[in-house]
Amino acid sequence: MQRVSRLRLWLMLTLVWAWTHADAQPKLLIFYDRAPKTQHNNQPYDPNIDLKPHLTPFLEELRKVQVEWYRPDHPIAQQFAQRRDLRPEQLVEPSPALRAQLARAWGATYVMTVRCTRTPEKPEYEYRLAVWELGKRAPVWETEGFQQLTVRSGQPSEIAALQSLGRTLAVRLDTELWESLPRVAAPIRAPAPASTPRDDAPPADPKQLAEQLLRAGRYQEALLPLRALVNAEPNNPDWRMQLIRLYRRLNLPTQAKQELERAAQLHPHDERLALEWASLLRAEGNLAGAIARLQDALGAQPRSTAVRFALFDLLLEGGDVSAAERVLQPIAEQENAEVEYRRYLLHGATRQLENLPPVNATLTEERAALWLQIGSGLLADLASELLDLRRLAASPSPNWAELRPRSERAILTALNIGQWLNCVEPTEPTRKLVAHTRFASQMLAQAAQHMARYVLSRKTEEEERASLLRIEAMRELEAAKSALPQLQP
Repeated sequence: MQRVSRLRLWLMLTLVWAWTHADAQPKLLIFYDRAPKTQHNNQPYDPNIDLKPHLTPFLEELRKVQVEWYRPDHPIAQQFAQRRDLRPEQLVEPSPALRAQLARAWGATYVMTVRCTRTPEKPEYEYRLAVWELGKRAPVWETEGFQQLTVRSGQPSEIAALQSLGRTLAVRLDTELWESLPRVAAPIRAPAPASTPRDDAPPADPKQLAEQLLRAGRYQEALLPLRALVNAEPNNPDWRMQLIRLYRRLNLPTQAKQELERAAQLHPHDERLALEWASLLRAEGNLAGAIARLQDALGAQPRSTAVRFALFDLLLEGGDVSAAERVLQPIAEQENAEVEYRRYLLHGATRQLENLPPVNATLTEERAALWLQIGSGLLADLASELLDLRRLAASPSPNWAELRPRSERAILTALNIGQWLNCVEPTEPTRKLVAHTRFASQMLAQAAQHMARYVLSRKTEEEERASLLRIEAMRELEAAKSALPQLQP
């Protein structure tokens, strides 16, 4: 009996605390910004979509602001109208100045206007939102854009699209405007009656929900539970890394950078953050910035092989072969697959293709772009050499004594390039890429042989065959570039 009394007392004190602290939470007053009606099939058409049921639950889930939607028949609005002697139509569509006055009467800190419309001809919603903070003239946050209809089971789902939009807007408000606002404790609710669990019901645990949504590829829906996990465990780097990668997958680089900055402050020695920063900068086309980021990280963590390999790869991609060689040098003699593969790339980048050491590397999606860059460079150099041989042979007075050894070296170079290309074993995503590249190499090798025969025999058909094979090889190389796998962040 005494334990029951203590429990009741604790619940009463908790409810009193929540009631007394409710006013401390900022209040958000939301107004509809309705678009005018249009004509469709000679009939009046209202394009406005009610976003309230799809936005409010996610705003409330943030537990950072009190959410209220403006209604002209609300008691506060009616009392305000009586005091100001306003006409009823003024409350239906209040002007911006009147909205600010109503917000003060409401005791609101923020005012939001929401417009969401859809025209019958387009499978998308157009939205526009703006947030003002009372006392400031300009909006403190605004956004606009389009939300495509979601297709589920082969049919467009309007509810799913609007829920996805509401979830995305709530996450953006949380990270871009209300990041510094504290989250209040979850409200105490009476326990719901036990019900039979459903197999298709989503798990209540945010961790399970986030993992389930990520596995299903429902990335927009995974944002809020993953954001909740980060807020609940701010010192857990794994959740924050998953959130950063999710932002990147959803093409939200600004939010990804903000999370990277927070994570770097909490975990300054986590090499994954430097790698993610570099990957993000490279994806934005800022290769120099990515290299500088990794150079700083390697200076702070010289034993990090992951950072060293990533820096080596970016330097090779940028064409600074000597710098890449210097980065690899401290571990170049180590016998492991990753070092061996970088030595193999260096042989190709430095054109040292004779007497290649035995290599048996797997060409993954992540390795494909750099491998193709080096391989296509080798083939392009050979094609240029064959073209130069043709030009010199067609000159008024060819130096055949000089052209013969050059044409023979071209054959040897072609064979060495083929050997270099054959050192990798493709995976399924890189199979077409490797096949096109090797076929281009084989055609260039045949072109080199025909060019050498032309230098010896002066037969025009040999030169024509060499030229045709060279052109076809370059087309095949373009096909290889088109087959390059597109990596997801």
